[in-house]
Amino acid sequence: MATIKEKAHYNKTHYYRCQTKAITTVYREMSQEKKDIIEEMGFGGLAHVPEMNVSNTLLIELLDRFDVERGCLKTLQGTIYITPRKLAAALGITNDGNLFSEKVDYNKLNPVNKEIFDSIKNISLTTLARNVLDMSVEGEENRKKFKRTFVVFIQKCFLLPTIVSVASPIHKPPIFHVDNIREWDWQSMFSTS
Repeated sequence: MATIKEKAHYNKTHYYRCQTKAITTVYREMSQEKKDIIEEMGFGGLAHVPEMNVSNTLLIELLDRFDVERGCLKTLQGTIYITPRKLAAALGITNDGNLFSEKVDYNKLNPVNKEIFDSIKNISLTTLARNVLDMSVEGEENRKKFKRTFVVFIQKCFLLPTIVSVASPIHKPPIFHVDNIREWDWQSMFSTS
């Protein structure tokens, strides 16, 4: 039997599970008002993510053919370079602007931000999806809560997927920047993780 060390591609696929089905299901069921907020935030391109189940066999094959150092996918027809600009264009996100901090220092947060941080502590993808669908967007405070929840949801199931069942510390820095979310470099956040 092969060990994890003998199968390098295992580590690549084991720790990341992109869930396009969750995105399409939630997007299909949400109200038009929420879709408009998402478009306003700059995540409109994510509405076109197809609902698909990608087999682990295909993921392993793609990962085996991806050259991390050169940032390209080697195929029988040639090499496909995956640049920040192409990635950002495909996903409809920004690829320039301010860089998010890698980690939030809880001890340096004020009481209001601690409450925001704690609101997504140990929250699962299922709960995030339910909250995105059920949350009210009436009033400015509820709109902000929706934006924060959506940002964590979209990271957890697509931009920064992990197999950890709850939102991780890597998902939290953007929740403090929902007012100016378009000014941040999303592409660099998840392409280097």
